[in-house]
Amino acid sequence: MEYDLKTLLGIVAALVAVVNYLPYLIGVIRQTLHPHAFSWIIWTVMTSIVFFAQLTDGAGTGAWATGATAITLFLVACFAVRNGGYRITRSDKLSFTGALAAIPVWVITSDPLWAVVILTTIEVLGFFPTYRKAFSHPFDESVLAFSLTIVKYALALGAMQNYTLTTTLFPIALIVLSTLLIIELVWRKRVVKK
Repeated sequence: MEYDLKTLLGIVAALVAVVNYLPYLIGVIRQTLHPHAFSWIIWTVMTSIVFFAQLTDGAGTGAWATGATAITLFLVACFAVRNGGYRITRSDKLSFTGALAAIPVWVITSDPLWAVVILTTIEVLGFFPTYRKAFSHPFDESVLAFSLTIVKYALALGAMQNYTLTTTLFPIALIVLSTLLIIELVWRKRVVKK
């Protein structure tokens, strides 16, 4: 019975992962949302690698949301690049460079735990350009998309077939990072509206 529940949670989490970014993807295609290309490229690369690290450590159905997320992040990143990337600053370039520079460190370690620790750290760096942009342009981000990220990873945690730091660190970090971004967006939308 537990396995069947975990499979169901994994399927629902993967579906939420796809639905999660549909409004974002539509907004980017219509150019009503303007995601920061560097953040989305970093998130695509890191999420893809974490997906494989989770599979390696036995996450099973709990990794399905991460895999589905990687695919949808890739689509958003492609449109973000097509639309101009969004006001890239020096700090954005530093964050992007730092994130990419950490990849060889992961390759050298070849340990799934270190991979997830390093990649989760990179994921945090990937959020900085979006936090910065959201402060100035809070209406260019989707609260719904990041709310669904929280739901998706909460379901993914329930679907995990092996609970280790390797399998759970990334989803927990994304829940925290998304919550902080939502708080910032709600606050800044109220301030800017006034």
